[in-house]
Amino acid sequence: MKKTTVQLLDDLNGAVIENGDGATVSFAFEGDSYEIDLSAENLAAFRAAMKPYTNVSRRVGYVPAKPRVASSAGSDRAELQAIRAWAATNGIQVSDRGRISGTVREAFANAQAK
Repeated sequence: MKKTTVQLLDDLNGAVIENGDGATVSFAFEGDSYEIDLSAENLAAFRAAMKPYTNVSRRVGYVPAKPRVASSAGSDRAELQAIRAWAATNGIQVSDRGRISGTVREAFANAQAK
C-alpha cells in the first residue's frame, strides 16, 4: 500500500502548518495578486500589519483570482528536483521535502526564461 502525505508549510518560516492551524491568504497590491500560506501566529501578525491600511481603505468588491493550472502534485518530481538544485546553487534555502514557496518557483521560472 502506498500513502502520500502533503504538508502545508508556513511561507515565512518553513514551519509545518497543522490541519486547521493557519490559512492560505490571498491579497492584491499594485495590480498584482499574491497568495501566502501562514501559520496561525503569522496570520495574526499579517492581519495586525494590514489593519491600519484596511481600516482606511475602500473595498472594491470581489476580484477573481487568476486561473491556476490544476495538478495533483503541483509539479513533477524532476521539476521539483531542478528547482531545489537551482535554489541551493543560488543560496536560497528550501526544504528537502514538501512544498516549495511560490516566490522560489517564480524566481526559478524567471531564471530559466533568461
